[in-house]
Amino acid sequence: MSIGAGNVALLSGAVFAIGAFGVLTRRDAFGLLVSLAILLLAPVIAFVGFTAIDGGRPGPGQGEVVALAAVVVCAALTLVGAALVALLHRRHESLDIDAYGDAEGEQR
Repeated sequence: MSIGAGNVALLSGAVFAIGAFGVLTRRDAFGLLVSLAILLLAPVIAFVGFTAIDGGRPGPGQGEVVALAAVVVCAALTLVGAALVALLHRRHESLDIDAYGDAEGEQR
């Protein structure tokens, strides 16, 4: 069974759309963080998928290397984001992003 380029593009696009929908609709900071992680992992699916399709020839696996680097960066960003969400929750006692206010520290 072979997987075509259209299937890879469809799956990657669907994962990206799910992440974008989550970013646009989530009201809590943790849900927003998870949606951003999903959004960032959609191109990883495309890298690995299109590398595997490469005419059936075994290659050096450059797509997998780029995908691994992207997963490591995404994991690091998620850890930093989770720490910031925990800090915001401790300060504002809420995960609602509207409760955080603007840059001057004023709450709405």
